[in-house]
Parts: sequence; C-alpha cells; structure tokens
Amino acid sequence: MNTSQKQTSETVSTVFPRSVLSVNREEFGKPEDNPDPQCSPLKLIEKDGKPLPEGLHGHVFIISAAGSVDSKNSPSTDVVFPSADGYTPFYNGDGIIYRFDFDNLPEGIFVNTRLAKTPCYYADVATQKIAPDRNNLIFENRGIMRMSLQLGIRNQLNTGFLPLKFSNGEPDRLLVTWDIGRPYEIDTKTLELATPVGKNEEWRPLNPLLADLPLQPPFPFPLVQSSAHPCFDYKTGEMFNVNSGRSLSTFISQLRPLIYGVLDFINIFKKPTDTPPIAKMPASPKNFFKGLLETGKRFVQWLYNLLQFFNIFNNFVDIVCWDGTGNLKKWNVTYKGCPLRIQQSMHQIGLTENYVVLVDTAFKFLLEEILPAPSKKKYENVEKFLRNWLDRPQLPDTYVYIVSREDLKDGRKKVEAKKVVIPRETTHFLTDYSDSGNKITLHMAHVCAWDVAEWIRAIDFDDTDEKPLSNKLPPMYGMTVGPLDISRMGCYVIDAENAKVVRSDLTSVYQDNSPGQQAEKKEFCQYTWGPALYAYQDNQPTEKFQDIYWSFFGAWEDILTEHGLKMYAPYKYREVPVPELLELTKKGIKSNLLRLHIKPLESVKDGENRLEIQDIYQFETDYFVNSPQFIPSKTGVDGSSTNGYIMCVVYHGTDDQPDNGNQIWIFDATNLKQGPLCKLWHPQLNFGITVHTTWLPKIAKRTATYNIPVEQDYQDLVAQQPAEIQELFEKEIYPHFKSKNL
Repeated sequence: MNTSQKQTSETVSTVFPRSVLSVNREEFGKPEDNPDPQCSPLKLIEKDGKPLPEGLHGHVFIISAAGSVDSKNSPSTDVVFPSADGYTPFYNGDGIIYRFDFDNLPEGIFVNTRLAKTPCYYADVATQKIAPDRNNLIFENRGIMRMSLQLGIRNQLNTGFLPLKFSNGEPDRLLVTWDIGRPYEIDTKTLELATPVGKNEEWRPLNPLLADLPLQPPFPFPLVQSSAHPCFDYKTGEMFNVNSGRSLSTFISQLRPLIYGVLDFINIFKKPTDTPPIAKMPASPKNFFKGLLETGKRFVQWLYNLLQFFNIFNNFVDIVCWDGTGNLKKWNVTYKGCPLRIQQSMHQIGLTENYVVLVDTAFKFLLEEILPAPSKKKYENVEKFLRNWLDRPQLPDTYVYIVSREDLKDGRKKVEAKKVVIPRETTHFLTDYSDSGNKITLHMAHVCAWDVAEWIRAIDFDDTDEKPLSNKLPPMYGMTVGPLDISRMGCYVIDAENAKVVRSDLTSVYQDNSPGQQAEKKEFCQYTWGPALYAYQDNQPTEKFQDIYWSFFGAWEDILTEHGLKMYAPYKYREVPVPELLELTKKGIKSNLLRLHIKPLESVKDGENRLEIQDIYQFETDYFVNSPQFIPSKTGVDGSSTNGYIMCVVYHGTDDQPDNGNQIWIFDATNLKQGPLCKLWHPQLNFGITVHTTWLPKIAKRTATYNIPVEQDYQDLVAQQPAEIQELFEKEIYPHFKSKNL
C-alpha cells in the first residue's frame, strides 16, 4: 500500500505535475537536415509577450527519454505515455534530442528534434512489426533496460551530452550518452547519429552471462556499461570514459526468471475455470514439451549463472581514452592489487589536470532491478515479495577512486587506484580542473536518502487502495520516488597522494544556516531537497568553480512510497526524523532553482564555510523545474561566472492544457530571485522528463572522418546468429545506414 498516494485531490496540498507522464515522439526539422520530419522546426511562443533577452545566442541541446515503439499512445498522435504499464521507469525509452536555436533572435527561437536511431532502434521497430508473437525476439521493458531474449540490450542514448573540440580548426563535436551502452557522436546540424565511439569489439560486456548465455549465441546487442558523463580535456584533446563490469549478485538476480519459468510451466497443467468448454481441453503435447524444454533451458542458464557468481574476476573497470580519430586506449584499474569492484554505477566521472576521478555513484544498477517481473497481474504478489526480499538501499557513503594520469601510458595495461571515502552519497559532482599541490577539489550534491533508481510501480498499491488522487489524475507510475531526507551540498579538498580529505564544507540543514545540533523550533532549510541537475558557465577547462546552479525536486506527497520509507527510515545520516519528514512532505516543499557560490579557498577564514546559497527562485506550488543550462551572454565581456542566462524546463498541471503542461523559462543568471525574463511554449512541444543539457556557440555539418560502419561493426556477431536474425539485419537494419557509409 502506498499511503501517500491514497489521498484524494481534495486532501493533497501539492500535486506533482502529471504533464511529465507524456511525451511527443515527433521529429521537427528542415527537410535538408532530416528526411523524415513530421513538420518544420517549431517557433516558440512567448507566453506573456515579453521581449527576448538580447544577449541570448548559440544553441541549447536537451535530451529526454521518449518512450518506445510499443508505448501506450494517444489515439492518432505521436504522444505516448511511457510509464503507463505501471512497471517502466521514465528513464527507459528512446533518446530524443532537442536543439533550441538562438542564432537569429529577430526571427525567433526555433526547436529541432530527432530520435537517437541506433541499429538496435531499427531492430526494435522491425521486430514489433514482423514478429509480434515472438516473445524471445521482440524487445520488452525490463526496469531501466529494454531487452530481447535473443537480440540483447537496447542502447537508448537518452541521458547526456559531451562537447568535444580536438583542434581549433574543427567545428565543435558532440557526443550523446547514457550509462548502458557506447556513446555516439551526432551531427550538430542535423541531429543525426554519426558513429559510435569505439567498435563493438573494443567494449567489454557488463558480465559474461549477459553476453554469452549457454545454449544460444552471444547477443548481437551486448550489455555494455559506460558513464553517462565522460570527460573531455580541452588542453590535451583527450576524451575519458569508463567501461565497467561486475560479477554482481548474479545468482540472486536469476531467481526471477527461474521462478517465473516454473510458474508458467505449472500453468500448463492447470485447467481454466473461466473459459468456454472448447478451451478446457488438456494442453497439447506440443505445448507441454515446449514448456518442458523452455523450463529446462532456464534451469541450465540459472545453474551457469550460479557458477558465475563465484567468479570474482568478472569485476572490472577500464579507463577508456579516445583522441577523436583512432582506436580506444584502455587501462584496467586495480585497487590493492585486485580488480576494482564498483557496487552501484559510475554515472559520472571527473577529470583534473593530473588525475582521473572515478566515483561509485548513488545510481544503483542491480540486476534485481533491471530484470523485474513481466507486467502481468498474476506475477504482482511474487514480484512484490522478491522486491522486498532482494532490494537494498543505495550506499550511504561515496567511494572515490583516484588514478594518476601519469600512469596512463602506452604499453601499460593496468593502473592502481587510491581510495577515499566521503560521508553521504552522491549522483552528480564536478571537479576543479586545477589540482595544484596534488589537491583535488570535488563539488558534490549529496542525494541524502534519495534513491533515484527507485521508481513508483503498480505493486506500490494494494487492490484495496483508493486510486491515487481519486480518479481525477493518473498515478505517478514511472516517476522516481521523492527524497526521504534533506540533502546537502558539499565541497571537498582531497590530498591525492595520501588519499585523504583535508577539508570539507557542507550547506546547512537549517533555514537560518546556523551550525550545530537541532534546537527547539528550528526550521529545516526549504531549498536543498532532492538536488537534481546542474549548470555552470562552461569555460573549458574550468580551473576553479565559483558558482554552480542547481535545480531541486522539492518534496511531494504523491511520489512518496512505503517501500522507500521502509528502506531509508534507518538512514545512516538522517537529519529529519521520519514523523517530521512525513509532515513536511504532506505540506509540500517547493521545487527551486538556486545558485551555490564557492568562495576561493584563500579568501576564507578558519572555520568559515566556503559554500553560500546566494540566489534562489522558488517555483509556485505544483510547478517543477528541471534541466537547467547556462547560456553565456554575448553582450558581456567580464568573464564572470554569473554573466549570462539560465534556461530550464518547467512542468505544471496535466498535458491537456494548451502548452501541454510544460514550458521553457529563461532567467537572468545574476538575479534568479526576480523570476523569469520570459516563458516560452508551443502546442506541439510536449516533453517527457528531460535530463541533461549542453550549449554550443555554433553548429555545423560534421566534417570529422572518424567512422565505424554499422555492417562491419556487427558482422562477426551477426554471423553467429540464426538465419532469421541474419535476415533481420540484412533487410531491416543495414539498409538504414548503407547510404550514409555507416
């Protein structure tokens, strides 16, 4: 039962915008850039008739998950509801890239969109059409992943960007990324995928049992884990990423498919009681032996996975380096002489002048979560039992691993990492490029008891529950659960050679920023609940951060779950007692956008906090802000870290409003508290939950020669497949790339 969601719309004081639950999959662009757009670029409308700020220029890129080819859709439109099945998180879906053009302000601001169409995207589309009854061939959502039992794992490219510029003479290049797959380079003008970074053979699968199951050939689309936030060094012209794998709790994760296989096998013998007489005939021998064979196959795979569980050497972390033209360089990372084991994920990595910073981030990536039950009612009780038994909270501390770039030399295969433990968990962080005196500075958003890898599912409700917010609003299926404690923003100085923290600064948990223990009647800070995404003046490289802009979720009663409360009630660093947490969440804490100022170390006195929240805009009740992006002002020349604008996505209400319940707001970066300078929208612009962003001063047709042809990249894997899969590639996948020499 989800007690928070039993409330009716009359008793809930704040309502999370339901407009995040839908997204338009239409592509908008010029015919010369995109041969298949539904219409021309959209010209945004200013909501209040205000003039556009004259200093806007360049191009903002935003990415979002946009559901899948089989997502529930609105009749006769391209609007889909990706999480309507009650099992799929919002971050499972094809990436859709939005580009906002500010290069011709007198004419207006225009938006181009395009889906990230990888080879596995075309396989997904094709199998839904030609093999809808082949459950082992079609792709289905499995938690964060979308997978096929024969084809493998989708690379959905729906999370982030990385700008690149390997030489001054070339246009800006741009990668699109996510955690479960190779990054791809895109053409900044057409938004088309240009090439993956690295051949298939250059990336190691997450785990052998997910790449090469017994009794079947290796997946043509293997599961590869990288980082959604690789780094680029503008001084040396090197891109750094990671390729990681784990033995995981493989044995435990395979209990699910085994249990469901046994249940399906038992169902063969069960006589239906609610079907016509003709349907009560015993199962045919063909179906009986088919079920027996399938159950036997699953048992063999389960036994194989059990053996893999004891192989600790499946853990690995490789640092990947790329120069934009050649093959990937890789170094295997060890810690105390053993393979480095990442327990959650490396959603983000950091880079300084002399070090690569690897962080075990609080976006837990467990097979228990990526292989949930099929979305069938008959499995709900079993799935609820397994989730309660197998699920675990994210790590309460942050494990930081430091690798010297000096050790990343040609001819060397292994490098040793040093470890630092920082109290409280983090998903996103930034590093100063400067590491003078071997001192690394990390700027962390501590997502305290906020588990963004947990999402609201149908099993969070009992059949006897009153439906969320009565029948007036849909449930928040697919949305990440809300924060279960107040979060902290931190700044840490690490002695890299001795692997220890030498200075730490944290924002206060109290409204008046006072230190010390909680005093009677002290109010908790309203601003640091659920730090989501960041923005900053992107002067490359950023030697020392002075100001970072953060968007915050706030706290909402209708995205609180009993399962989450149960896991995080005993949170190690709890600041807000659970009863008070429930009261605050019921009342509602507003979403906000703020500027965190980091005082220069040399300017602070002993005992003085380096961190200061200097500017805040709190959104209206029932409004939610996401995806902030800094746009430097073209009229300013002072180089200040606040000289520009903050563009962000703002959600409100439901998608049946003229603006679909989402808008683009633009703030003066020097004065957030005055409110937005303008609000932009379009009736055809319908975002889902957007994620990360970037800004480029100019766009241009891609001229780089680096290219990995698709057919050449997959031919060895495809040659091992059955004839039907080979035919699928020949007829439904390769033709989309042959004309582009891909």
